[in-house]
Amino acid sequence: GKGFSSIAVADGRAFTIGNSDNHDTVFCFDAATGEVRWKHTYPSRLEAKYYEGGPGSTPTVDGRHVYKKKKMGDLFCLEAASGKVVWATNLVTGLGAKLPTWSFASSPVVEGDHLLLNVGATGIALDKRTGKAVWLSDASKPSGYSSAVFMGRGAERAMVLALEKDYGAVRVRDRFGHSHQVAC
Repeated sequence: GKGFSSIAVADGRAFTIGNSDNHDTVFCFDAATGEVRWKHTYPSRLEAKYYEGGPGSTPTVDGRHVYKKKKMGDLFCLEAASGKVVWATNLVTGLGAKLPTWSFASSPVVEGDHLLLNVGATGIALDKRTGKAVWLSDASKPSGYSSAVFMGRGAERAMVLALEKDYGAVRVRDRFGHSHQVAC
């Protein structure tokens, strides 16, 4: 299918996403043979705005789970071995996030027990086991399109995001996501 997902490889499995016939499919391949182990398919318009459309994020693998964020805000936690849905939420309807101009494109990032996402003013953190919000920045502001990058160490470790019009850094230990933004 169409899209811009890269491939995530873990534990002998390769994961990617594509769109065909207005459905996104998360594929799990055997990394050695290329054989399809499982597929998870769900309705998703191509969303071709200024380009071909299709998924813009890459699945994130963390142990027994795979996380996938859809362009329109649907977020899934799947079992890595079977593709079974563990939990699902929508960032727009469930958390009030504003859809960016070209829809969501960044990949989720796992940090400890949290799933960090470039959503809102300076990101959000969800409990990776349940999908429930741990902290939110101003979700009514549109996000950027980059995945989080980390800098620093220990208690001063920070998540850095390219936002809609500038950059933001959030100390990971700050449960409520207090941030410092730097204009570009």
